[in-house]
Amino acid sequence: MLELKEGFRRFSAKADHAFYAGLVAGQHPHTMVISCSDSRIIPEYIFDAEPGEIFVLRNVGNLARTEESSVQACIDYAIRHLNVKKIAVLAHNQCGAVKATEHKEHLDTEGLKKWLEQEEYTGSGLEAAEKNQAVRQLAKLSEYTTVKEATKDGHLELCALYFHLEPISLEIYEDGKWSSL
Repeated sequence: MLELKEGFRRFSAKADHAFYAGLVAGQHPHTMVISCSDSRIIPEYIFDAEPGEIFVLRNVGNLARTEESSVQACIDYAIRHLNVKKIAVLAHNQCGAVKATEHKEHLDTEGLKKWLEQEEYTGSGLEAAEKNQAVRQLAKLSEYTTVKEATKDGHLELCALYFHLEPISLEIYEDGKWSSL
């Protein structure tokens, strides 16, 4: 707890209190990001976003498990109540969840087994598997009713992104291929 207490004190000392007071009125994010829970991957930092600009769903492996009620609720709220214009699946290199899908027999808890049971390790190596996993999540999203309706109406864009920790770089999946930004 000490790290959290000290971290909050540092944050509070340098935070723009007037800005945070303005956030009480509500949030108006332009994008929803489905990101990995990996502590090294912080969407707000990666996209240089202020609080209120990005609505983030984080889970192990940045999965769009649209059959899960918590994922459904997040997507539905983002689209129907926050009116986000984009949903991005943010994958990254050295993803432990994707690594784990290569040898699922090593998963040592029921929670991890259940969460990753639908995922497959596909590709010629880890980076290819991570990117393929992101593309599969994008496909799952595009079949979810709320997303399908919003994209059909032209109110929502979908994309997959791939973040490299070293060297820092970002790729986007468009028109069936990955390219650097």
